[in-house]
Amino acid sequence: MFKPFEQGDQSSAIYDLTLENQVDCVSLYGNLQITKDQAGLKAAKALQSFINEVVMVLEAQSLPEQIERKPEQEIENPFL
Repeated sequence: MFKPFEQGDQSSAIYDLTLENQVDCVSLYGNLQITKDQAGLKAAKALQSFINEVVMVLEAQSLPEQIERKPEQEIENPFL
């Protein structure tokens, strides 16, 4: 796993849930099924650990009310 908000353009995954890191944003997207078994517990703890680290980093800083982010631009797929 990566350190939130450090060294942008890193990513990690918890099964099919992608965690993407940038210096001003952390994105989570995809699918994560937390089943009622040991595998589900492991996935839930991994997600909890990551979110706890994100919160810890944010709480340790003086944050603005809101930042301005440039909208993501779609890039034409060269394979189509």
